[in-house]
Amino acid sequence: MSGATRSDTASVVMLTQTGSPPTPQGSRSLWAEGLKRYRQNTMAVASTYFVLFVAFVAVFAPWIAPYSFDEQHMDRILQSPSWQHWLGTDALGRDMLSRLIYGARMSMAVGVITAVISLLIGTAYGSISGWVGGRVDSVMMRIVDILYSVPTLVLLILVKVIFDSVNLFTHPELRALTGILLALSVVGWVTLARVVRGQVMQVKEMAYVEAARALGSHSLSILWRHVFPNILGPIIVLLTFQIPLNILYESFLSFIGLGLQPPFSSWGVMADDGWRSLRSFPHLMIAPGVAIFLTILAFNLLGDGLRDAFDPQLRGRS
Repeated sequence: MSGATRSDTASVVMLTQTGSPPTPQGSRSLWAEGLKRYRQNTMAVASTYFVLFVAFVAVFAPWIAPYSFDEQHMDRILQSPSWQHWLGTDALGRDMLSRLIYGARMSMAVGVITAVISLLIGTAYGSISGWVGGRVDSVMMRIVDILYSVPTLVLLILVKVIFDSVNLFTHPELRALTGILLALSVVGWVTLARVVRGQVMQVKEMAYVEAARALGSHSLSILWRHVFPNILGPIIVLLTFQIPLNILYESFLSFIGLGLQPPFSSWGVMADDGWRSLRSFPHLMIAPGVAIFLTILAFNLLGDGLRDAFDPQLRGRS
């Protein structure tokens, strides 16, 4: 696991609810206070607009892109940026801007879907481990520790190769897409499970949880009504950090030939194509590289803004 990821995780662990559960009116004021602090963070707000813009482009790609992502113009091969093709064309005469727009759809879809699946797995696993405790917690956390000790990229490549060898689908493109989705989902839940487990262990010791137990509430009811609402903030922040991380991993795997393959158009696939002609035609590499950089930066700034806005240790300073 990279140092940056560990740092983000350590920061997210600080996000806990303290004291007794707020009343409905206090809960609204708490979120209103966090939103007010978030709006005062200029970089976070700008990042939010950029992320929404990328999501809008991804959703409406067929209507925004001037050409189809696989439309070839053999008489316009490797053209430099012009008024007809704003970002130039590639080795098959395909419009780079159109491929970049469709690439946003694929990269964002992979990042969001795998992050949500990882979040569901990690939340369920960490909640069970933290709530039950005892030997169950010890065994479950030892499994997480073993997975956590393996470098993420090594584990990701291993899982991806295993899924590809299973041959779930005969169609190679569909098999590659399914493999990358499953690999990122399986690998990404480990860090989330550790954080959620720590949050659950802390919240379950609160007085309102003990009161709910004394009143005879079922464990699932306590988790759903009292525990999850109080760890929702850290979970949302974790999600904002996990999405750009998965986009980066997808781009890396596609770059080394283990991710998505043509005709899919993702930013990683475009970077892989552009790398081969970097010296002669740098525009093939610059466009997807800048898109990956700006999107990951925006998500990280968004996550930092959410963390700072809803960090209970900062509430008394505003």
